[in-house]
Amino acid sequence: MVTISISASTPYEVVLDNQDRWIDSVDWSSYSMLWVVTDKHVESLYGESFRSTLNLTHSHVVSSVVEAGDASKSLSQLEQLVAEGLRHGCDRQTLIVAFGGGMIGDLAGFLASVYMRGVPYIQVPTTILAHDSAVGGKVAVNQPFAKNAIGSFYQPSGVYYNVSRLNTLPVQEVRSGLGELLKHAYLSRYVLESSFEDDLFLDLNENERLDWVSWLARGIRVKQTIVETDEREQGIRAWLNFGHTFGHALESVEAYRIPHGEAVLHGMVFAFLVSGDEVRAKRLFNWMRSNDVTPIDWQPFEHYVEKMMLDKKNRHGVIRFVLLRETITVESVQLEHLRHTFEQMKGWWER
Repeated sequence: MVTISISASTPYEVVLDNQDRWIDSVDWSSYSMLWVVTDKHVESLYGESFRSTLNLTHSHVVSSVVEAGDASKSLSQLEQLVAEGLRHGCDRQTLIVAFGGGMIGDLAGFLASVYMRGVPYIQVPTTILAHDSAVGGKVAVNQPFAKNAIGSFYQPSGVYYNVSRLNTLPVQEVRSGLGELLKHAYLSRYVLESSFEDDLFLDLNENERLDWVSWLARGIRVKQTIVETDEREQGIRAWLNFGHTFGHALESVEAYRIPHGEAVLHGMVFAFLVSGDEVRAKRLFNWMRSNDVTPIDWQPFEHYVEKMMLDKKNRHGVIRFVLLRETITVESVQLEHLRHTFEQMKGWWER
């Protein structure tokens, strides 16, 4: 078991284990009820057993189940959840339990931030990808024009990982989660005492299954270092958007056919090419191709530009990218350079 203490406006702990021992360490007496929010896929696998365990610690557990997939991160779904909470009798002493992947964490976390002007919540992630989204307090829903356009900063009361649940993830979800772990590996050379980029690639190439407690902890420590310095994204927290400018645009253009983490993998290749780092771009691209990462259904360049223009890092209508050079920079990139990068990356995939 690994415990990481996050110093934020609301301090909390991230616990990584291969079972649910964390349940015995939580003081449940201060909550009037527990409101589990999950999706249909997680519900079918773990819903009943998880709620049965919670029922041993609290007498009043209710649940809401939404459709799996990013389409559930919407204002209409949020409104439905609020109505369910009111019907359940959830009050300001209710604890929301976000039980699922990144989509559920974002949706349930945003629900917690607005329900009766704010109730506590915890994250209980069931995916690799959520090691990124569950930590840091950014919660949101999507708007048709842009991903995560409606949201807030709202810290959880705790993040509790039982990595044994990762064993049932489909291969595509594993690849998606590795997208964010690889992002943290690339950032590690800039924020930790030593980089684990090469170690992660070595482990990925030599082992069929990673030690998830160890590797997720390493990824979370990168995010911890950044968000403790810049909780509300006024400065270096923007570094965590490495790979996301093109990645988010890709998700939107593809109507979320490509999972978030895989879109970030594509986005990191794009960002490396923008910065002229073909060596790292090629190593990542080769790993993606050998691991059957979902290919892009290429659309006209202008479709991606339209979506990239909505990125929150932009200023005065100029597209900005997080780029990894000798230091990490957030740079304005000319449209023609983006077009050249787009054609270069497209050419790699079409060979």
